[in-house]
Amino acid sequence: MKTKKICSLVMVGMLLGILLPLAGNALTISPPILEIDAKKGDIINQVLKVHNENTTAETYYLSAVKFTASGETGAPEFVEGKTEEVDLAAWIKFGFDNISIQAGQTVEIPFTIAVPQFAGPGGHYAAIFLSSVPPTAKANVSQVGITSRLGALVLVKIAGEIKESAELAEFGTTAKSFLSLPVDFNIRVKNSGNVHLKPTGSIVIKNMFGSEAGKVIVNETGGNILPDQIRKYDASWVKNANAKGATTFWGKYRQEKENYAFGKYTADLSLSYGTAANMLNASTSFWVIPWHVIIVNLVVILLVVIIIYFLVKKYNAWLLKKYTKVAKAKK
Repeated sequence: MKTKKICSLVMVGMLLGILLPLAGNALTISPPILEIDAKKGDIINQVLKVHNENTTAETYYLSAVKFTASGETGAPEFVEGKTEEVDLAAWIKFGFDNISIQAGQTVEIPFTIAVPQFAGPGGHYAAIFLSSVPPTAKANVSQVGITSRLGALVLVKIAGEIKESAELAEFGTTAKSFLSLPVDFNIRVKNSGNVHLKPTGSIVIKNMFGSEAGKVIVNETGGNILPDQIRKYDASWVKNANAKGATTFWGKYRQEKENYAFGKYTADLSLSYGTAANMLNASTSFWVIPWHVIIVNLVVILLVVIIIYFLVKKYNAWLLKKYTKVAKAKK
């Protein structure tokens, strides 16, 4: 069963943790996320590609800041100010402080990650920013964060005592009964390890007879969970994503027909994560009762029964009249 595959919208949601677009500027950066495996003492050379889609040359300033997760959506929270030596942002070095990019030009921005010997094993996280103002400028923080810079996330996993551990904090539907599809699922996964995880898998929906009625892919976009964080993943079982949100009786009737389901269903969740493909499994159940379809069908059946009743009654009266006429003729 296909999930909501409006890829552009999904990516926009994902880019809350990846890109901060420049208002009034057209600048793209790739890759938006760098995931790197490293060891203590490694010197890692990497490159970002930046394309200036403006009609004029632009100058951008380079910086690296630490980030953590904000809430359960996966959106990053950037830690501005002084960088500690234990932070990945302090290990990132650029060959220059700023760069001018000509109109329509694509440039490569090299940088180095010097992993110190004291680096702790597990995940370390930073964002590299290109900003239209110097990092030291006394600009309004909220405006800079929204309108003045573009960034890429850097996720580094340092070898050592890596702990890949996760648990399901929640799995269920947004309600216990529905009039029709879509049925929306809430999936909350807690990362209790020391490195970022990317759980992926599916929800298999079975009807009351045990047959598979649908399948939903979970975390198709590959969203990570940082250590000691809970991330919420949304999934939806739907047949026609456009047929929803009706408010009138006949609108709801059409919606239920186009997203028809009936009875009790069981949803089985299976997620794998980590290099050892560890598994998380859970089940939940829900009902789908399309009342508007049921009411209309009952009314139609009732009308058909009534029509048949009167037709039969009329036919019997005709037969009786005919029989009486024949009987009188024989006398």
